[in-house]
Amino acid sequence: MNVTDELAQEIKQVMENKLPDLVAEEAAEYSRTRFSEKAFDGKPWKPVSPKYKPRRGTLMVRSGALLNSIRVSQITPNKVVISAGNSKVPYAQVHNEGFTGSVVIPAHDRRTKKGKTVQVKAHKRMMRIPQRQFLGTCPELERILKREAEALFKSILP
Repeated sequence: MNVTDELAQEIKQVMENKLPDLVAEEAAEYSRTRFSEKAFDGKPWKPVSPKYKPRRGTLMVRSGALLNSIRVSQITPNKVVISAGNSKVPYAQVHNEGFTGSVVIPAHDRRTKKGKTVQVKAHKRMMRIPQRQFLGTCPELERILKREAEALFKSILP
């Protein structure tokens, strides 16, 4: 086996083993940092109306459940999948893609400011949730991945 064959073998090993892990790590981190930057691909998220301003936390982060649900769900030599949401965070897709439509509000009890309990009947409500994307491919992420992949390959080249 000559030097060229050895280098080709090493490049193949990197592409099959190290590169998918690098892509997964960088893509997941990119998605997590969207919450502190409040932007995706350089485009800022739509700010929340002052009427709905959270008492605690920041835009899209109150408990941290959505942010903490971002994970690498699949790594193969040909594919990396980053996911968000779970049974405790069913709203991940709605925030990432946005939503406009009617939703059914089930009957429930509500406590008034005076402490009195009143029953609320089931009803429909129109909702408009703007897209605040944090997952997906974009030119900014592709530039990061290209830079990191180049650095990885430069580290193995003589």
